[in-house]
Amino acid sequence: MKLTYIIYDILFLVLFILYLPVLLYKMIVKGKYREGILERFGFLAAEKVEHFREQPTIWVHAVSVGETVAASAVVTEIRKRYPEYKILFSTVTDTGQGMARQIVAEADETIYFPLDFSWVVSRVLKQVDPEVVILTETELWPNFIRLAKDNGAKIMLANGRISDSSFAGYKYLGPILKDMLTKVDLFSMQSQQDLEYIQGLGAEQAKVYNNGNTKFDQDYAQPDSSKEDELYQEFKLNKEEPILVVGSTHPNEEEQLLPLYQKLKEEFADLVMILAPRHIKRAEEIKRLYQKEGIKTVLRTAIEVRNPNQDSVIILDTIGELAQVYGIADLVFVGGSLIEKGGHNILEPAVHGKLVFFGPYMFNFKANTRLVLDYGVGIQVDGVVELTEEMLYYLRNESELKKKGRQAVQMIEDNKGAAERNAELVKKLL
Repeated sequence: MKLTYIIYDILFLVLFILYLPVLLYKMIVKGKYREGILERFGFLAAEKVEHFREQPTIWVHAVSVGETVAASAVVTEIRKRYPEYKILFSTVTDTGQGMARQIVAEADETIYFPLDFSWVVSRVLKQVDPEVVILTETELWPNFIRLAKDNGAKIMLANGRISDSSFAGYKYLGPILKDMLTKVDLFSMQSQQDLEYIQGLGAEQAKVYNNGNTKFDQDYAQPDSSKEDELYQEFKLNKEEPILVVGSTHPNEEEQLLPLYQKLKEEFADLVMILAPRHIKRAEEIKRLYQKEGIKTVLRTAIEVRNPNQDSVIILDTIGELAQVYGIADLVFVGGSLIEKGGHNILEPAVHGKLVFFGPYMFNFKANTRLVLDYGVGIQVDGVVELTEEMLYYLRNESELKKKGRQAVQMIEDNKGAAERNAELVKKLL
């Protein structure tokens, strides 16, 4: 088995070297990945290490913004139950790190996750000696899991999710996958499908639990009337204006949504669309696209005095704000679903009591899709023409739209508790 991990290290190094020119370009030209570069290579600041020296520690890891938000509820429950433990929280992305610092207040320290080279991971584990490691969603890293286990840590996958593509991709890891899964002590999965997938990959049945999705429990982005009032003021919005929030869009989706906006605007002249691209670096590109069609747009960070008769498309170019913006929406569309991307989190709008619309490609969120459809609080469409018809119907029938909102709130209430169940599982590891 040792030879297998040596081969994995070599292959990982080859891939890293091949990607290095792109990485350097992004660092030098785009200014990305500069922060935390030393931490990614295993060099932690002395003041961070000092927090955990000879202290019982739980290490929680999430990849980016969405995973961090979901993990925050688990961290909150862990802090309540195990106050004597230090909590270290790590992320892969810059945006995830920013979100962690903003909402994971219970963590004693946040760091960037080490690159999965054996020598890098070993260096970090010598500085931080966790008793328990909690990886979230699909963050299964072979060297990290192997070396953490060798270092005496108990390992848990929390809020586990295995998409169709991940299920197919993990099989290419061959014997490393089997070895890695035997080293994980507990798997707490989001749904029955995720449970079946992880067992299909080789996880022992006795280690696997279906505990639901912690995104139902997140404190961040819960309805907050004072925050909504602030957003109305900051966005220069009138509460009488119908608001369409389009979240997490990708290239080729904004183009498809142009006729939707134009059609809705014909009948509801005061309609405002808030469009949040999945990657905010595309904000200027989208602004040019809409202005080319004669549509006045304004970036969220550039709003000073908004002209309601002109600036009726606001492009959200901030990080971590979308979940709260859903709270002021009348209609919500979640992107990544009109193209074969696999969709994005449709539960965030539901938390705010919103009927959520999405396209045909939701294969990365099958369980969530079934749930909102079963509760009647999600509408899946084949394309923009059907989306336009459905949205016009609900704009014309406000009472039905509000009824769907109440059903969405009930769905969230019915499915809470996953964070508590995940935190209770930790007790088995301590």
